[in-house]
Amino acid sequence: MSFVNNYKPPNPESEVDISINNDEPYSINCNVHVPAVLETDRVELVPFIPSLHAEAVFSIISTHPEIERFLPISWPTLDSFLAFMERFVRQREDTALFIVVDKTKPPSSEADNTVKNGKIAGLTGWLHASPQNLSVEIGPVIVFPEFQRTFVSANAIGLLLRHFLDLPAQGGLGFRRLVWCASPLNAASVAAAEKMQFVKEGVTRWLWILPEGKEGGKPVDGKRGSGEGRDTVVLSLCWDDWEAHARDAVTKRMERV
Repeated sequence: MSFVNNYKPPNPESEVDISINNDEPYSINCNVHVPAVLETDRVELVPFIPSLHAEAVFSIISTHPEIERFLPISWPTLDSFLAFMERFVRQREDTALFIVVDKTKPPSSEADNTVKNGKIAGLTGWLHASPQNLSVEIGPVIVFPEFQRTFVSANAIGLLLRHFLDLPAQGGLGFRRLVWCASPLNAASVAAAEKMQFVKEGVTRWLWILPEGKEGGKPVDGKRGSGEGRDTVVLSLCWDDWEAHARDAVTKRMERV
């Protein structure tokens, strides 16, 4: 019996149709429930909508290039940022992205008309969501410099943990496994995960091909494409630890001043 492979590779990023970012309503296109808001008294997460948030977020990222330091991707222009959000977030049904808002601060000028209840403090979300296996990866976790070493990170991460690991009767999705991935050079990310009760499982080798100039790469022999490779530290937080002790520990961390 004969067969064919009708797969067609996607267009280069420069050809991605970013006009869809202006659609109203904007389709999140995710295979698990995306809430309109997740919030504590001090922090809220609201879905990332490019027409509302992209320009303000990119302005902050471009002003602080250290934010991209350990990410295995790069956004040199606003259009490249929008193209990434279309191809690798909205078009991926297992992925969702949220704006992190610090509700204790008034909106800044660059965030006027983009968030209602505070100041944009970062980006977070999930990828590789599997309703079949009840597993998901938390990421990215980007906290802008002004809000680092505050309550923002713990609250933002904790809200996602509750969303996935709490049972439906508690308002969650009842997932079994959450994953956190980080560059081996990003000790701060690994430490943040461990403070939120993630447990290190090991290192996945050669997981990423890095854009030129990114830190943490390993050279290849020149026969397997261009771009250095990067390993990834893998941590996890699973339902049994969540119910046994992690939920209480995460709650205490979120409540810290």
